[in-house]
Amino acid sequence: MLVFSSFFVLLPSTASAEVDVSKLPLSAQTQIDFARDIQPIFEKSCLRCHGPEKPKSHFRLDSREAALKGGENGVDVFPGDSAKSPLIHYVAGLVEDMQMPPPGKAEPLTPAQIGLLRAWIDQGANWSSVNAGSQIAFSIAPTFRFIHVEGDKKNFRAIEGHRDGPSAGLESFSFKEKVSKTTTISAEGRALARENDFAGKLSLDKTETGFIRGGVEQWRKYYDDSGVFYEPFTPSWFDLNRDLHLDIGRAWIDFGLELPRWPQMIFGYEYQWKDGAKSTLQFGTVSEKKIFPSSKEIKERTHILKFDLVHEFLDWRIEDNARVEFYNLQTRRENVNQFTFGPQPDSLSRIEEGARHTMGLNTIRAERQIGDWLFLAGGYFYSRFDGDASYDQLTLDSAGIPVNGVFWFSDNIILKNETHLFSLSSALTGIEGLSVSASLQNEWGHQEGFGKTHLDEGDPSDPASFLLQPATIDSNLDKEKFSENFAVRFTKIPWTVLFADARWEDQQIGQFEEQIGDGSQAFLRDTDAHSVRQNYQIGFNTSPWRSVSFTTQYQKKINDSDYNHFPDISIEGDGYSAFIREREINTDEISARLVVKPAKWLKTTLSYRLVETDYSTSTDPVSNGTNAPISPGGNIFAGDHDSHIFSLNATVTPIARLNLSTTFSYTKSRTVTAAQGNLSIVPYAGDVFSVIGSANFALNKTTDLQAVYSFSKANYGQHHFGEGIPLGIDYTRHVVGFGVGKKWTDYLSTNLRYNFYHYAEPSSDDQNNYVAHGIFATLSLKWP
Repeated sequence: MLVFSSFFVLLPSTASAEVDVSKLPLSAQTQIDFARDIQPIFEKSCLRCHGPEKPKSHFRLDSREAALKGGENGVDVFPGDSAKSPLIHYVAGLVEDMQMPPPGKAEPLTPAQIGLLRAWIDQGANWSSVNAGSQIAFSIAPTFRFIHVEGDKKNFRAIEGHRDGPSAGLESFSFKEKVSKTTTISAEGRALARENDFAGKLSLDKTETGFIRGGVEQWRKYYDDSGVFYEPFTPSWFDLNRDLHLDIGRAWIDFGLELPRWPQMIFGYEYQWKDGAKSTLQFGTVSEKKIFPSSKEIKERTHILKFDLVHEFLDWRIEDNARVEFYNLQTRRENVNQFTFGPQPDSLSRIEEGARHTMGLNTIRAERQIGDWLFLAGGYFYSRFDGDASYDQLTLDSAGIPVNGVFWFSDNIILKNETHLFSLSSALTGIEGLSVSASLQNEWGHQEGFGKTHLDEGDPSDPASFLLQPATIDSNLDKEKFSENFAVRFTKIPWTVLFADARWEDQQIGQFEEQIGDGSQAFLRDTDAHSVRQNYQIGFNTSPWRSVSFTTQYQKKINDSDYNHFPDISIEGDGYSAFIREREINTDEISARLVVKPAKWLKTTLSYRLVETDYSTSTDPVSNGTNAPISPGGNIFAGDHDSHIFSLNATVTPIARLNLSTTFSYTKSRTVTAAQGNLSIVPYAGDVFSVIGSANFALNKTTDLQAVYSFSKANYGQHHFGEGIPLGIDYTRHVVGFGVGKKWTDYLSTNLRYNFYHYAEPSSDDQNNYVAHGIFATLSLKWP
């Protein structure tokens, strides 16, 4: 690729005087055809850096007009005189520090290629006619689908992402027209109306001037509305009888300025939204068991103003990215407090929350490649957050009438946050076969929250028992974090790469929380936390034969946190976390990957990963307020996690027109939490399997046959039917698909596919089961 220094100007007369043209390869003695002889050289070695998109030194080789115009170094091509053309001097390596392509970017041009370029220039630097004139490309792919589901339709939507029944629309469409040598208009998108899934993008690009790009897109995410299955109850299963989904989308427009010798600048606006309702994991109580489902209605709006700047100055690349965000969130949910198998819940909590904020962010980054041996980069990030929040909770009966319970509300909670982050990184490759990289990062943040709230409770119909409890809440959090990264690569051992990485992170947190009200609502927390995280990795990759590659590595993670605080004061006595003094998490991970390609038609990959994590906690002695000890304190085993992960991939091409591929994975894991005598706490354990296979067969030049199979199975959870609910999941899922693609003409093709779905979930007493059949048909038209 041909790259020219932005600050080195070489005039033609100076080039002629300084360059020994006798060292140039001779001009080729043949009649040059641009498309045959020159265009392949440009595409392989030049256009990546000197095409229409951000050309280096503002020199382009995608049209004759641009090539003859030259760039920041002046005119580089003189038709009829290749010996005086700086382009030839650069590719021949006759100008110091101006070798084109630059070393390490692409292979140097051969004498024969330089001879062809000389002959092309000597013959007038003519261009192929294929580069002239207006060009239009257009494609559209209408699609139709019909899915029939027997069983749990809502679970089918949540897992498969499709709505049952008929649906039609456009799988894709695109349009692109080159209206002139420098101006292009393009559009693309999709539209599936019943799925509420659509996208459209439109752009206008003018080379060396700028662009206007905009679009809109939205997609729908489905959720299941069922609760937790618990066999001893009748009924043992509850759902909300709602079609839960979220519509997630954004619309944006960007204005880009790309003038020669000017910084590249982009001004933009983006609008994001979320609308709908989703399921939550805050299950309601049914006879002391948390199994009743719940959902949350969400209305989220975000407005973003954007500014990006990129400039190259004295061989430094400088970037500035600025954002201003205006955010508004409104949520509403109704959680069942108690349900005793009547027609309606006994009581529920209606909770409405709101949050608004304005946030400014700015990132500045600079980087430079110094020679072939050193890379430097540094950056600074700043953000400022100002917002407020509101909260309103009512306790109601099934008819919506207030009943005995909590009535909390606040409409004036002020939130502030400020963050500074500095980073510096470098990469060194001065020693043959050895590369070293290092980075430092320092982060400081301050967060504040303040407001007045009401924590009222009781029976609103009985003024004597209803307690009015106003309170003031105040909190702040200070955080300082310093991290270091170090990596080494060594490649001098034949067929082998050795690597090692290390990361250290030191974090200090000061947290203060206070609630001032009457005696029963007082709360005070004053905690300092210090955590040290370490991550070490070492391994190697070797490939002694072209058909075999082996990679293995070992990783160690250590997370040690210390807490220094006064005992929290609250209505619970010792508070929740004030007795915790230390927490340590240690993880060991070993992984290996073997790739074998014994023949052109077969490639296999086998991998294995072992992960072991231990958790421990140190506490103060804890009592229940009557001097009766709950815990003697000291170091306590908190739990451990072990997992074995296997995977196998094979790609087989037994005959020229048949391609087979399959991937198998298996995970066996177990998580143990210290029960401390609680019989309801038992390990999570189980297996997860998955298989994905595909086959593609070219029946003839115009017809392709496809087949796919996807299988997954899990039996993972707390297999506990004694004191608690046997949480977890046991399911089997199959998806089988067959399709045929037909190319009728160069402009018209079709694809027809059938899918079969089967899902069984014994852990829900088969309430979530479904069987489905789907037909998908797509017609594709393109021109030219």
